[in-house]
Amino acid sequence: MTAPDAAPIHMKLRANGLTHHVVTMGAGPPIVLVHGWMGSAYHWRKLMPLLAAHHTVVAMDARGYGESDKPAHGYDGRTIVQDIRGIAAALGLPRYVIVGHDMGALPALLLAADHPEEVSGLVYVDEPLPGYNLDRFTAFTADNPFVYWWFPFNAQPHVPALMWSGKEAELVDYFLTAMTADPTAITAEDKAEYVRCLRKPGGLDGSFGWYRDALVTADQIRHATSLKIKTPVLAINGAYGHPGVGEQMALVAETVTSVTLDRCGHLCAEEKPQEMAQAILAFTAAARARNP
Repeated sequence: MTAPDAAPIHMKLRANGLTHHVVTMGAGPPIVLVHGWMGSAYHWRKLMPLLAAHHTVVAMDARGYGESDKPAHGYDGRTIVQDIRGIAAALGLPRYVIVGHDMGALPALLLAADHPEEVSGLVYVDEPLPGYNLDRFTAFTADNPFVYWWFPFNAQPHVPALMWSGKEAELVDYFLTAMTADPTAITAEDKAEYVRCLRKPGGLDGSFGWYRDALVTADQIRHATSLKIKTPVLAINGAYGHPGVGEQMALVAETVTSVTLDRCGHLCAEEKPQEMAQAILAFTAAARARNP
């Protein structure tokens, strides 16, 4: 698989009352990418060119991150859904595949559940399913050897930003190293970009916004998926990332394809971009075959 020569296009767009930094690349049926905690559109730098050979690819800095606005409130899933919809409308995308990684997978799922007329496919990447199983992974018990302790910690108002302020490099280095099967997949230059974004005014506090509203988002997901969604779902996880993403998606979706990336941790798009691109392109090709 080879990447196209086209360079990414950076722009600022107004959507849902905020200014968002958006990156686009390629041409064809659109795919919208939503990063996770500590990320930005930069998270997708390896994957975008591979998808752009066949698709228009759109990556956003979510609210609270990167070059986008960083409001004090509004980090629940359905508010972020309106951010995504506003960006898609501004770009003239009537229907698209939505890809969400980590905490970005939650609004991606809600978007597919609430607005199936706009979403042709959902790719849910390496994340628990709040509303269904988050307590299983955050419980401090003997049979849970790798507790997701940062969920309740990051949800505390003010305290996480206070504790990590001035230590953004240590935060990035610790988590990005712990979350990868091959830590060399994230270079010093990559870490410096994530640190730069977190050090912007409001960057740390904005990055924790999703966690402060995580239980609200969990309720939204539970209610939105009381009936299984009909939008086709591709569930992706790293072999050393979050376990059982396919099984948890089967709880909320009628049609699920599951892919586990070998020798990969949590940061699938950074560790195994070729393999992830192959899975997404096969998924989108199957969707087009069903609805030519």
